[in-house]
Amino acid sequence: MDEEELIAWQDVLDQIAAGRPADLACPFCRHRPLAIEETEGTTKISCVKCGKFIQGRFAPQ
Repeated sequence: MDEEELIAWQDVLDQIAAGRPADLACPFCRHRPLAIEETEGTTKISCVKCGKFIQGRFAPQ
């Protein structure tokens, strides 16, 4: 993932960290809602329409 993509996902990550994961839109195609899956210590946030996603271990702020 390049830096531009990470910056695009930052608003989504901020909303999740603030405890507001509902009704998030894809930063690329604006589709709602995003799929959030937690498995084995990682979180994957993905768009079912365009297929873009971010996955990792996101620490609370």
